[in-house]
Amino acid sequence: MLKALITKYFDDYKTLKVKDYINARKKLYPDLEEDLTFLKGYETIVVVALSYPKEYPPYKGKGYGMISRYAHGLDYHKVFHERFHKIKEELGSDVLIHGNADTNPIEERFAAFLSGLGYLGHNQFLIHPKYGTQLFLGTILIKDNLKTTPYELDDCGTCTKCMDACPPGALIDGKFIESRCLSYKTQAKQAYTVQELKPFKSFVWGCDICQIVCPKNKNILVEKHPEFESDEASQLHLESLLALSNKKFMKQYKDYAFNFRGGLVLKRNAIALLFNQNQLHTLPLIKTVYDQYKHVDWFEQTVQPIIKEMENKL
Repeated sequence: MLKALITKYFDDYKTLKVKDYINARKKLYPDLEEDLTFLKGYETIVVVALSYPKEYPPYKGKGYGMISRYAHGLDYHKVFHERFHKIKEELGSDVLIHGNADTNPIEERFAAFLSGLGYLGHNQFLIHPKYGTQLFLGTILIKDNLKTTPYELDDCGTCTKCMDACPPGALIDGKFIESRCLSYKTQAKQAYTVQELKPFKSFVWGCDICQIVCPKNKNILVEKHPEFESDEASQLHLESLLALSNKKFMKQYKDYAFNFRGGLVLKRNAIALLFNQNQLHTLPLIKTVYDQYKHVDWFEQTVQPIIKEMENKL
C-alpha cells in the first residue's frame, strides 16, 4: 500500500537503507560530527521527488528582479508536507512513518544519489534521467525494509557548460564553491562589496543559469503540478519591493519559498540590481530604505558604498 501511495503523491522515488546512508556519510565526512539519532527505529529512507517546470515568463527588463524557478508558485515545503500528511492519514496511525522536505538533517541530494534516483552534476544538483535538475526532493523514513531498483548511473562526461556559464565562477574543474554561488549570495545575510555585487543583474532571488544551460534539461519530462506554475510573484518590481515594510513583505509573500530569509535580504538584492541596471532615479528611495535599516551591519556595509557610487554618477 505504501508504494501505491508514494506513486500517487510523488513523481518518482528510490530507497536506501538507513545504515547505508549513515555509513556513507561517515566515510565521506570522517571528521564531521553529526547527530543522527533521529534515524533510530527506522530501516529505510525513501527519497521522493516532485518535478517542476523550467519555463519562465518573459523577463520584464530593467526595474524587475527574477525569482529562481524553484520558488515560483506555492512553497514546495507546504506541498510536500501536505502530501506527507495525506499518506499518513491513508496508512493509519499504527504505521511508523516520518516525512520531511529540506528541513531535517538528512542531506537529500546525497541520499537521492545513494538511492539511485540520479547522479550529482558539477553544480551539485541531482540530475534525474527523466526530469533533469528540475526536481524537489523530500524523504520519508519507514521502519520496514523497502527495496527499489536504482537507475543506471550517468555522468556529465566532458560537458563544462555550467562551469563556463556561471557568472561568479562558482564551478571550477568540477568543484562547487558555495561561497561564490549567486544563489547562495542572494540568500546570505552578509555584506558584499560593489565588486562582489556585479553578478547581481536580473535575479533578485536565486540563480538558474547552470540549470538553463544544462544539456540534461533538454527534452525533459514535465509533470503537471498547478501549485508550481509561475504567477505575478515570479518577477518582482524592485521599487515596489523596497517600498514594502518587512512585515508587509512577509504577509504578501507568505506562501512563497523565497520569503524564508525575510524581506531585508531581498531589499539588499533589489538595491544591487537597481545599481547594476543603472537605475539612478531610484537613489532617493534607496536612501530612505538605507536610513530605515542601516542599524543592520551587513545591510549598511553593502548599501552605503552603492549610494556613494550612485551619487558619483549623477
